[in-house]
Amino acid sequence: MSDPIVLRIPLDKPAVHVDVAAGQTITLRGFYTSKHDGSILDAATTTWPKEAPGGASVDPVGLVEVEAGGFHLTKRNVDAHEAELVATGSGAEACAAAGVEAPCLVVNKRIALQKRLMGWEEFKGSLVGEGITAVLPPPPVVEVAAGVMPYVQAGAGVVIAAVVGFAAWTWKKKQDASPAGQMLSLARGVKDQLRRADPVLAAPLAPAVDAAIRSLRERRVDPGSAEGKRVAEALRKTSARLEASMREEQAAKEQAAADELVQEMEAALEAADEVKRAHRAV
Repeated sequence: MSDPIVLRIPLDKPAVHVDVAAGQTITLRGFYTSKHDGSILDAATTTWPKEAPGGASVDPVGLVEVEAGGFHLTKRNVDAHEAELVATGSGAEACAAAGVEAPCLVVNKRIALQKRLMGWEEFKGSLVGEGITAVLPPPPVVEVAAGVMPYVQAGAGVVIAAVVGFAAWTWKKKQDASPAGQMLSLARGVKDQLRRADPVLAAPLAPAVDAAIRSLRERRVDPGSAEGKRVAEALRKTSARLEASMREEQAAKEQAAADELVQEMEAALEAADEVKRAHRAV
């Protein structure tokens, strides 16, 4: 059987949706203590200390407006700070007003003004303790026929592989976007430039770039430190020098090709003129 679902109730939101059907039961557990007046508040009750104006007592009003969220209180345990609610399937207008789906657990902000003449934010700031959680029934177990099981297992394998692949891709994207990942990408880019550069220029640079890549992989250099910034600047200068060298080499090749083409065309023109002169002589 699956474990129950535990949902924490945040006090900084007006309401939180609870995914249960009409007729299902949930249990609210936990409490806060107010540093303002020493009162103890759980989901459905307020326990006042003996120092309170009316002495020690228990009010049937807590931090959750039960009926407003489409629930009905069926049982409460003041000493254990537990309340049992059942979803009614109706009467959840406060959920729509809070912008959440029904049913929901509505935070009772009026308790600050009605009982203490305080604003909600001020009163909320006085609350300390473990907080309040909702314990929901576990999701139903889906029975799978024996003949279908191989297909389910195969589908589960595909889903797991997809999840693992997506997690790995996400991790790699985060690594690449980090300062260390960006510097490693820069170093790898320089190494790729060396493969395409003039061997005479690349030969003395390759060992230094390989050493930089090893240091980055082993995290011996912090990209954010002064030394790491020096390494990054050296890599950028090397990249720029290689790029300039490759442009110069490409320009030289283009000039050589153009010179050769011009020479061939001039030779062809001279040959054409010679043929023309010979034809006239005849």
